[in-house]
Amino acid sequence: MQTVHLAPQPRDTGKAATKAVRKAGLVPCVLYGTHTEPVHFAVETLALRPLVFTTETYRVALPFEGEEHEAILKDVDFHPVTDVPLHADFLALTAGESLTMTVPVRLEGTPVGVKAGGVLSQSLTELEVRALPKDIPGHISIDIENLQVGESIHVDDLSIGGSIEVLTDLARTIAVVSAPRALVEETADDAVAAILDADVPVVGEEVEGEDDAAEEA
Repeated sequence: MQTVHLAPQPRDTGKAATKAVRKAGLVPCVLYGTHTEPVHFAVETLALRPLVFTTETYRVALPFEGEEHEAILKDVDFHPVTDVPLHADFLALTAGESLTMTVPVRLEGTPVGVKAGGVLSQSLTELEVRALPKDIPGHISIDIENLQVGESIHVDDLSIGGSIEVLTDLARTIAVVSAPRALVEETADDAVAAILDADVPVVGEEVEGEDDAAEEA
């Protein structure tokens, strides 16, 4: 997990102070943690871009009064119209203490099934994991090159490592290569045609020989 360095600026709390911070082009933030008293600060709006508009997970370095704190971005509130960050929460990391968080899933390679005309769909874009701060990856890469049409990858298929505990349901599907819609429809049409062509009596239809058998009985 790579580290992003921010330059926090002290700020006051309260509605008026928060409004003034935003007017100055800054984003009000707070750092908190199990062993950390809440610290209120502000950062440049552009400084948050590498943390917000990405699929990667980053460690954040925040220097306060000569002491550097390590944290991760926990939550961001956005303006409903402009998508500008309005507030950010950072969770302080403690060495030797595990934490639970979500990590992005990145699919690597082009499946052979896609090259053969299949369609790839990804139903799970992140995993919930529990690990020590030093072991948390920026993302989890999954090689999907060998996926054939009709095959899928589930959480249970992953080999992430003993230091990382996966909390997401192991039965969840991450990605699947499906047959093209046209091929599925063609197969369905062929199945229907086969049924219609077969000499199968329809319910309610008289079958030759049935009446004669009934009369003889």
